[in-house]
Parts: sequence; structure tokens; C-alpha cells
Amino acid sequence: MAKKEEDEMAKERQRVWDSLPKGRVYQAPTELDRLFEGVKYDIGPKWYGERIRKGEYALEVGGPKFNYTSTWFIEIVHDPDRIQDGRIELIGPDIPEIPDGTSLPFMFWIRYYGENLEDDFLDILTRWTYMAVEGGEGWMLLNTRDTIWLRLRKTAKHKHDFFHLGQAMIANTKIMFPYVEKGDAKIIVGNEYRDLIKEITQNVCIPYWERIDARAREFSDEDVDTFYGCAVCQTFAPNHVCVVAPDRPPYCGIITWIGAKVMYELDPYGYTFIMPKGECLDPIGGEYTGVNEVVYQKSNRSYKRVVMYSSLLYPQTNCGCFEAGIFYIPEVDGLGMVDRRYTGMTPIGVTFSKLAGFMSGGMQNHGYCGMSFRTPRSRKFMVGDGGWYRIVWMPKEYKQMLAEFIPEEIYDKIATEDDAIDPKDLKEFLKKVEHPVTKLWRNGEEAEPLKIPPPNGEWDPEEEKRAKEKARVLLEMQGKLPKSE
Repeated sequence: MAKKEEDEMAKERQRVWDSLPKGRVYQAPTELDRLFEGVKYDIGPKWYGERIRKGEYALEVGGPKFNYTSTWFIEIVHDPDRIQDGRIELIGPDIPEIPDGTSLPFMFWIRYYGENLEDDFLDILTRWTYMAVEGGEGWMLLNTRDTIWLRLRKTAKHKHDFFHLGQAMIANTKIMFPYVEKGDAKIIVGNEYRDLIKEITQNVCIPYWERIDARAREFSDEDVDTFYGCAVCQTFAPNHVCVVAPDRPPYCGIITWIGAKVMYELDPYGYTFIMPKGECLDPIGGEYTGVNEVVYQKSNRSYKRVVMYSSLLYPQTNCGCFEAGIFYIPEVDGLGMVDRRYTGMTPIGVTFSKLAGFMSGGMQNHGYCGMSFRTPRSRKFMVGDGGWYRIVWMPKEYKQMLAEFIPEEIYDKIATEDDAIDPKDLKEFLKKVEHPVTKLWRNGEEAEPLKIPPPNGEWDPEEEKRAKEKARVLLEMQGKLPKSE
């Protein structure tokens, strides 16, 4: 993107910021030794992975009740005069004023300035900003960006208000990432602002994210010698290890390979670490000796293999922070996809929440794999299973969101909840539209499903070979592999 266009987008973001409804303005301390002054709640690793159930929360903001339409937007501002350091404005009710059990839409808009801040640092700014909540006493945090979901436990409500929450976010980021010189925030909460939040998300946030994500997609696995790993979620999924490669963003959606690289360079002894690629064992599925060795060590010697671009063969473990999931449908020998926004039933007879509960905790669930919203945009999306030609079902809204990344020739052949949910109906739909997956069926009529191992189990060598042959057939149909003799 040309600098002139970037400058115009920055001016538009500032215009929207200035035009927001007026709220209560607070000033947080900006001196280094006073950054957390007045913050009453604890922040630390022991609070990571908090799960708060219905009836236990004082406040819920974002999440499924509002179809995941709330937003947490973090912006790097390159003009120091646009930020009043420590200024926090609350538009809407404060936490002590909200009755227990209330659910509301919200938006956090956090801005940072630093002379040496670059757009490549957005991932690490996001991580440290989130830590004030993810590692905050009494808070539950799931997802990122415009699918964010927070809950505050009743027993911790007396320690919280939005001013000090905003203060803690900025203070934590300044402490952990000294390149940050200034930070300010606007917090919008309330049903009356729901449409405003949606409008800002669509017109301001998404264009900003797309520009950042496009930069990350400029790199591919073949361009680098080193991948990175992340183990921050081991506080609640002890054996989970995330592999971060240019073509493989982590499930949480918070960082990319660029972000992981920056994190490691700034803190080589932290939870982000190097994964030398080593020898490539499977150039299609993405299996490397170096990755396997590091995963084995970092997973408490629980997992020996990871096939990076497969949900069937030794997929990466799942922590619980994923924004979407992919699952095997044996009746049609295909894969389904579902995101958190979809609350209905899937062809395997469970909702997303039930599926997420099964997949979470750091297990290696063959046939089930978490995803971020960046995952399907990868050029290597599930190529180890046959890529997009193996996808047979996904929610209609999710499909529309990913339209530009789904191959045109397969788009109308992927069923949605409007076409089929029952596996029998799905099978008939796939036959009717001549979905490529039917080429894997016996005479194009009956699926011959794979024998999926149990969680943490190992594949039978012959069955693994059969799984790879099925993927090859679909990749050959797409012209991604030469046809077998």
C-alpha cells in the first residue's frame, strides 16, 4: 500500500476517533514508577486461562450473545501530537454501575505512539495489551479483534472499573515494551452503541487489520530458515505448543510469524522460542524434524510429530483460544469448518461450544483442529488433507467472510446450514453438486472413511498412507501436484 494511502487511512481513523460521543475523561499517571497507581487487581500468569460460567459473572462484554460483534482495536499512531498520554475516555456505564449478570457490546480502542514503533510490532503490542485482561484477576478472555469475549467474575467486581482497566492495559504495555512512549484509550460500552461499534469495526478496524495481514502474507515458509514456537497457553493447557510459521498463524489470531520473530528478538528467554526447520519429512503436509524435536521437548515429551497443514494427520494440539475449528465428517470423508459466531448445529451433531470443549486442553485430536480467522487465508490451508477441495461444509456467514480466499470453482459446492446439516442430506448435496470429495468415494457413491486414531494416539502406517493418497488425489485435481503415473 502506498504511503499516501496509508496517511489518508490514518487521517480517517483520527477523524472517527474525534467524532465519537463524549464520555467521562480520566487521566492515568504517566511517570514510570506510578504507571499502575490505583490499579487494585492483580496481574500475573496464575490468572491465565480463567473460565467463568453463566451465573458466575458480574459482567459479560462481547461474545455469543451479541454474535461476536464487539471489538478490541489496537492502533499504532505515527504522529505524537495525536495522542494525549494517559488519557482514557469511557463512553457508557462503568463496571460498578452495571447490575450483576449484565451482557453488553463493547469496544476497546487503544492507541500507542513511539518514535521506533513500526507496524511489524502490532502483534507484540496486542499481546501485552491483552495480558492486562488475560492475566488479570477475575477476567475471562477469549478470541481477539472483532470476535472478542470477556467476562468478569462476581467475586472480583469490587476491584474493577474501566478507567483502571484502561490504565493497566497501557501501563503493562509500556513496561513490557519500552518502545511505547505514549498511549491513550477510548472504551465504549452499551447497547445504544452497538451499531456505532459495528460501523467502526467495518470501516476503520478491518481495513487496518487487512493491511497488516497482507504484509504478513508476503512471506512463505520457503522464504525462511526458522519457525517459532509459542507456549504462553501452557498455563492452562500444559502440553500445548503452537508452531508459528509464515504460512501458519497460531490459532489465537494474535500473532504472526513476523510478530513471533519480533517477540523472540526482544525477549529470547520468554514464552516465544526458535524452531529450526531441520529436514523436511513431508513437503505437502509440512512436517519437519526440527519442529518435531522442539515440540517434543516443549510439550513435556508428550507429542513426537506435528504435521502443520493437516487436521487429520498429527495436527497441532489445541489450547482453547482458537477462533474457529475444523472437523472430520466420516460419513462423507470430508472436512467441515465452524467459527464461534455460529451457534447452530454442525453435521457431526455438536455446536461450536461443544466442539471447542472437546478439542481444548492441549490434546492432539486427529481429525479436529483449531484455527484463527487468518488460517483459511493461508496459501497452504490444509493442503495435507487436500486443501479447499476437502472442505464440504461451513456456516453461511463464515463462508461469505472467506469468499475471496475460497477457490471460485469450489465455492458453490461447499454446503452451508441452509443446504444440509444431517450427514445424509450433506451426502446427497455433495453428490448433486459433484463436489471433488466424491472422487474419493467408492464409485462416487459411498464414502470410505479413514480410521482416525483416538486423541494422542498414533496412526496405523497403512492408514496414514491412505490418508496421504486421498489428499494427493484432491491436490492433483487442483493442479497443485503433477498427476501420478
